[in-house]
Amino acid sequence: MSSSLGLIGYLGLGLLGGLLGAKLKIPAGALIGAMLTIIFFKIFMKVHWDIPRSFTFVLQVFLGIMVGASFQPELVQVMKKIAIPVIISCVVLVGTGVILAVVFTRLGLLDIGTAYLGTSPGAMSALIVLALESEAQPMLVVCFHFIRVVFVILTAPLIFRLVSGH
Repeated sequence: MSSSLGLIGYLGLGLLGGLLGAKLKIPAGALIGAMLTIIFFKIFMKVHWDIPRSFTFVLQVFLGIMVGASFQPELVQVMKKIAIPVIISCVVLVGTGVILAVVFTRLGLLDIGTAYLGTSPGAMSALIVLALESEAQPMLVVCFHFIRVVFVILTAPLIFRLVSGH
């Protein structure tokens, strides 16, 4: 099958899965629903279709549009107020990711690119695109972030109650 037809197949499956995930009100349901639908399809049908390499460019453009469109001018004032906590949080989270990536690499568990992108904080969709563009293993990066998102979703209500005293 040509890469263009493979892309059309994945887009159709992903759209169905994304709609289902959103309809079920799963957090990040469109992303997770599309991803799981394609994964299960590939597992059960034992099919792999190539997609055009230029598709990652399109993904990056759409991701950039989404981030840019979500910007509000009021955010500049808010960012001024929270700059120090944001910087501290970024340094700690990225630093922790770097340390874990080095440890996982030295233990022979992962290559450095996959380990770094997998342990990096951030938007799963952006890091998946980075993994596709680099020497990292995108599926392993997806696993790291998918499990992290599910873990946060499952533990957030309990942790919020504990820290808020409710």
